[in-house]
Amino acid sequence: MKKIVILVICSTILWGCEEEIPRDQLIPYTPKLVVNEYFNNEEAFSIEVSFSADAYKETIPGILGEDKVKVSLTEDNVDIPLVFANGLFTSAIKPQAGKRYNLTISSPQYGTATASGILPENITGKTVTYIEDGGIDMQGLESDLLKLTFKDNAGTKDYYKLNFFYYSELVEQFNAFDFELTGILSAVNTVKTREGGFLFSDELFNGQTTTFTAVPPFGLVKSNLKYKYLVQIQHLSDDFWKYNTSLEQYRGGLGSGISGNNLFGGAVVVYSNISNGLGIFAGANVESDTIK
Repeated sequence: MKKIVILVICSTILWGCEEEIPRDQLIPYTPKLVVNEYFNNEEAFSIEVSFSADAYKETIPGILGEDKVKVSLTEDNVDIPLVFANGLFTSAIKPQAGKRYNLTISSPQYGTATASGILPENITGKTVTYIEDGGIDMQGLESDLLKLTFKDNAGTKDYYKLNFFYYSELVEQFNAFDFELTGILSAVNTVKTREGGFLFSDELFNGQTTTFTAVPPFGLVKSNLKYKYLVQIQHLSDDFWKYNTSLEQYRGGLGSGISGNNLFGGAVVVYSNISNGLGIFAGANVESDTIK
C-alpha cells in the first residue's frame, strides 16, 4: 500500500512539471546589470559586464561595452584607470593584499550597480614538499607524496580553496586527480568543487599550522619531461567563499544529499554581492607552487 502512495505522489509531481507556465500571471521581470570578476594577486583586473534577461522573452543577454556602460574602479578610494578591449574592462595593475576595491557601473538603461571587495592577506608559513614514491595510492601502490603546510591567522574567520594538480603532457594543462581524503579534506563541511578543488574554513584549525597531503595514482607523471604537479592554495574573501559554496550547491557539488538533480530539494540561489545587480566581485590571494 505504501508503494502505491509513493507512486501516485511521484506521478503527480512529474505531471505538474509538464504543465505550461501561465506567463500572463508572472510578475514582470526587470533586467539588471551582471558583473563577473574574481580578482587575485596574480593577474590584473579583468571585469566583464553584461545584463540579465527574462527567461520567457526572446532577448539574449550580451556583453556591454564602454558605449553602453560607464565603469569606475578604486583602490582605497584612489581611481584605477580601466581600458575596454575584447569584451573586458581591464587595468594595468594587479590587486594588492589588504586593499579594498570599490566598483561602480552606470547604465542609462539598467541603472547603477555597485560592489566592494577586499583582497585577503598573504598566507604565512607556507611550505610545499614533494617526495618521489613517498606515499601509497588508493590502489595500494607506491606513488609520489605531496604535502602543503601553512599557518592560519589566529582570531579571524578564514576561508580557503585547495587544489592538487598533475600536469598532462597530452593536453598540455594541469588537471585534478583523485586521492584518499584525510583530515580536514574528509570533513563533512569541506566542499569538493566541480574541477576537483576543495573549499573549507579554518573552523577546525583556527590559528594553527596544518598540513594537507595527497598521493596521486601510481605512474601519473612518470614520463613527464617538463612539469609534474601544481599545488595551489587560495585565501578567499568572505564574499568569494559564499559565492563558491553556493555555486557548488547549485551544481549539486556538495555531495551530501543536496543536489541539483534532487526532485524534492529546494531552489538554490547563487550568492551575489552586487548591489542593484547580479554576479560577483570578490578576491582571492593565490599561492601556486609548480613541481618539475
